[in-house]
Amino acid sequence: MINIENLSYSYPDGTLALDSISLNILKGEFVTIAGKNGCGKSTLLRHINGLLQPGQGSVVVKGMDTCDLSNLQDIRRTAGMIFQDPQSQFIGMTVEEDIAFGPENLGLSSSEINRRVTEALESVGMSGHRHNTPRTLSGGQKQKVALASVLAMEPEIILFDEVTSMLDFSSRSDILDLIKQLHKTGTTIIYVTHLLEELVHADRLVLMEKGRVVQNGCPREIISKISSEDFGFDFPPIIELSKKLLDARIIDETSFPLSKDELLEAICPSK
Repeated sequence: MINIENLSYSYPDGTLALDSISLNILKGEFVTIAGKNGCGKSTLLRHINGLLQPGQGSVVVKGMDTCDLSNLQDIRRTAGMIFQDPQSQFIGMTVEEDIAFGPENLGLSSSEINRRVTEALESVGMSGHRHNTPRTLSGGQKQKVALASVLAMEPEIILFDEVTSMLDFSSRSDILDLIKQLHKTGTTIIYVTHLLEELVHADRLVLMEKGRVVQNGCPREIISKISSEDFGFDFPPIIELSKKLLDARIIDETSFPLSKDELLEAICPSK
């Protein structure tokens, strides 16, 4: 689905942001990219969407090379992206206008545009806000509208760039539930975060440091081995307790608990 080969990229001031990254992402995968601030994870995401082009190497999305500028419209239609600040994505005066903007640019009929807007709003639970002004919504509602705008383009891949970092716990849970539902429908998810508790939903975890991929594999096994200091994470209490169980050899890496229910099962196995 996505093939990244020897990707390197430097900022205009010469700072190396990505250093020889090679990474393949399969159709339908849920891949989380994590690491300290400044490690290059958001820059990597922008290469997949074609917002940035490689200094060296290549990024190919569903057979389309991002260096070929004639591919960019199709790449962005295939790989929709949602940013940390949803307000930066708002274009229309109302929620409906904002969501309709992308499909209108595809030259779709009015009936098809209306269908996509309606279905996108329903999927994120925002039908009742169709005629509201986006900037009057709460932070969580704004992210739902931003997601609906991407869904209306019917992408096969959705890229999430720290989308919950400015949300409260309830709004963050709502957004994560929506993302998990999208993954269940077969959408390929690439999710950038610095919150350890959000890593547990992924099929695969990619840890970055100083522009390089330093870990790539099963979240359960990687989290069981790293320390919070290594990548700037604050471990939730569940993970801290799981690590103590691991150190005591009560569990191993393959059964490392990542949630309250898994921890309870590890301590008191059901018959």
